[in-house]
Amino acid sequence: MLKSAFTEGRGLFIAVCLAGAGLTGCGPEAEALPEEGSGAVQQALTEGAPLATHDASCLKLQDQNTWSAYTSYMTPVGPALGLDDVLLDLNRAGPVLGSLNHPPAAGYKGGFRWNDGDMSTTEWIPQGMTAGVSGSTNVAVVAWHYAAAAPDKGVRISVADISDMSLSAVNYRHVLLVRPTSSGNFTTIPEHGGGLAWFGNYLYMADTADGIRVFDLTQIRQVDTSTTCETAIGKVGSVWCAYGYKYVLPQVSAYVVPTATVSPCRPKFSFLGKDTRGTTPVVLSGEYCNNTGTSCPYDGSTPGLGGRLYRWPLDSATNKLKTVSGLVAPEKAYIMNEPNVQGVAPIMTSTAATSYWLSSTRYGGALFKVSTSASRTAYLSGSAQWAKMPEGMHATGSGTNLWTATEGVSGVTDPASGGRVVFFATQASVD
Repeated sequence: MLKSAFTEGRGLFIAVCLAGAGLTGCGPEAEALPEEGSGAVQQALTEGAPLATHDASCLKLQDQNTWSAYTSYMTPVGPALGLDDVLLDLNRAGPVLGSLNHPPAAGYKGGFRWNDGDMSTTEWIPQGMTAGVSGSTNVAVVAWHYAAAAPDKGVRISVADISDMSLSAVNYRHVLLVRPTSSGNFTTIPEHGGGLAWFGNYLYMADTADGIRVFDLTQIRQVDTSTTCETAIGKVGSVWCAYGYKYVLPQVSAYVVPTATVSPCRPKFSFLGKDTRGTTPVVLSGEYCNNTGTSCPYDGSTPGLGGRLYRWPLDSATNKLKTVSGLVAPEKAYIMNEPNVQGVAPIMTSTAATSYWLSSTRYGGALFKVSTSASRTAYLSGSAQWAKMPEGMHATGSGTNLWTATEGVSGVTDPASGGRVVFFATQASVD
């Protein structure tokens, strides 16, 4: 049992916001729109400024409601397994980092690197991260996206036993994410895997263009690992294949942005986070954008800074998002005023849901402490204050540790100088 891209200028924004598809809620709540006919413009943004509250009343997510159908599709594949079963069958070892080979980071406490093959592979790239407890085991979960040529193997996750970081290595295993397609068949998830959040039995994953996918950690299936299966997915003859992986984790449903919702209301889902502060837990989602090749729908006159952060309320009894007539409304939204954001975690020592850590590849790697009331505090890799190329994050509910996974600097395998790692620091050291 588990416990636990808009740069053409202001005129286009106005046309879409005021005339397109009946949209409302196109800017910060603090900035009232001028009177009709006066030429409304998007608010200028400043890097490092406080979070700006954003009106997201135009946005809803729709539950695809495939919970029962997708679960039944997987029945012929074999008996459902839980995460505990996989944790008894971990087949890889990641050496624990020592005093001489860990990345520089304020408040660094510990971490591990992947095995040699996973440190150097160019086929798979680490992205999102979350953590939780399965039975009595503390578990880190890291998503990797497939970066090689076709066929696209989609996204895999690594489940790692981090219960005892005093050991010489952390044991882990890769599991392939799949989507059921019909009774007894499934395919890969061709997504980036940019963000994860774990609530109860459900693992939430960012779907960049469309919303959030959900996977059930009690519905894992063991599949065939023969030579035939190394190049195949789904049912092949009398067996089921997953490109050589022993276990698959199936999608059960998804929360998607309706097709009628268009830019700038329609966001990107680049990363996710988990926030359990307050009475209602939330899934956090955010947009990656920069000032060069990747813009965001709200960037307007200040490309790179318009990435938005959304809070999606969760029903703590079911661990599903709260819906009204099948639709989920964001509880709150903010303009982050930061570029290159790759992950988010709540500042657990603050009960107010207005303060966060953001991991960013700005300046080669940074951790930003942000809130609605103050300009950011930055911990930079160039000043030996944070790791290079940080991605997903997880803050423990006790307010003790802040976990981060890194993508790794291309071609670097030394964990002290940019190689791929998973590490944790004291929350108090960066609060």
